[in-house]
Amino acid sequence: MINRRLKKELNKIEVPMYDISKYEETIRKAKKVKLHPEKLRMSNIEFFCDQLRFIKKQTWVLKTFFSVLMLLLIFTEHMETSNWIWTLAAIAGPVLCLINANEICNIFQPGMLEIQMTAKNSFSRVLIVRLLTFGLIDLVFFVVMAVGISIYKDTAIWQVILYGIVPYVIMCFGCMLILNRCREKYMSLYIETWGVCLCCAIMIVKITDMKIYQTAYFSIWLCTGIIALAGTIIEVRKLFIRTGGNLNAINYGTSL
Repeated sequence: MINRRLKKELNKIEVPMYDISKYEETIRKAKKVKLHPEKLRMSNIEFFCDQLRFIKKQTWVLKTFFSVLMLLLIFTEHMETSNWIWTLAAIAGPVLCLINANEICNIFQPGMLEIQMTAKNSFSRVLIVRLLTFGLIDLVFFVVMAVGISIYKDTAIWQVILYGIVPYVIMCFGCMLILNRCREKYMSLYIETWGVCLCCAIMIVKITDMKIYQTAYFSIWLCTGIIALAGTIIEVRKLFIRTGGNLNAINYGTSL
């Protein structure tokens, strides 16, 4: 009954004839519209620069303060090469990596992984921006430190690079292991614990006066660094697979 009444009421409504000239005018205007969805899409450079503003200011301030402090301590005239220079160079890497890891852990907060993986830009792209940014900044720090020590302290540049980079890579390897295997809410705690343990181990080596910074141990440092680097690459690859994002996203092409 309701349907019949509704039909009767609808039949009473008279639909006015549309103006054909207006219809043709709409078609002409639509043809003049140049729609290029690929030009509206954010480029990789724009995406990279846009992601930088999401990194906390405290992180930038902390990294700058620590880097300047370490360089000042290392370049102090009263500090001898045999004293604390290599220890400070070895500690600098894990501390810088720990600052980076705390920022990266923010995007792994409970619930964020699910949200990021449903977004148009996959979580792996967000992650790689932070890894590249922090990696390049830390690389600049190590280059400045290596060149400065080699000039002002009259040491071989490879020693500075080796003693600074290897602990950094070991720290990165541990962080990637934790990111791949721990629950989100415990990541920061485990990474901080790992960083503190690594720094304490370096300090114990200095206090106990173990001669690990001698040239005779070069092959051990190099092998350790290569193994840690290989492990880091494997864990990073696993992390990118895990955070691959929405594989069925609609693509409009790329802008020329």
